[in-house]
Amino acid sequence: MTSFRVRPKFRHECTCKPKEIVDRINANLETKHDLIEGKVFLTHGLFRIMPEHQHFWSPQLSVSFEETDSGTVIRGMYGPHPTVWAVFLFGYALLGIAAFFISIIGLVKLSLHIETQLLWTLPFILGGVVILYFIAQTGQKMGVEQTFQLHHFFEETIHETVHIH
Repeated sequence: MTSFRVRPKFRHECTCKPKEIVDRINANLETKHDLIEGKVFLTHGLFRIMPEHQHFWSPQLSVSFEETDSGTVIRGMYGPHPTVWAVFLFGYALLGIAAFFISIIGLVKLSLHIETQLLWTLPFILGGVVILYFIAQTGQKMGVEQTFQLHHFFEETIHETVHIH
């Protein structure tokens, strides 16, 4: 799970029906795990680390179940808590909008042969984007142990090995 992907995913085909998978997950959540909590329905589920074990970078697993003729297609995605996701989305959006307007104003002044120092801020904005990316990668590395715990919980529940893409 140490990759350049922001949100690792998997797609797995299972011979069980969605109802059977949901029943297995609910039974496993109730009996075995004091580290993982979750809610699961017939078409989707969400699993998190228990609040007393969570930290800022704790991941969550979102899964969806799609019934087919031969069983069920399970799609899963690991990602941060929505608050963490929103902070990074806001940061990228803010830097992107700033780069857009600074570029427009700076290039217009440049095309009108008006001296401007404004375009010199663009490398700093690009540096901010790179710094945000590396902070996100560092956070993902800090949450990797809990990501593995979620992944092993899910594999243990469906009794099959699931490969992450």
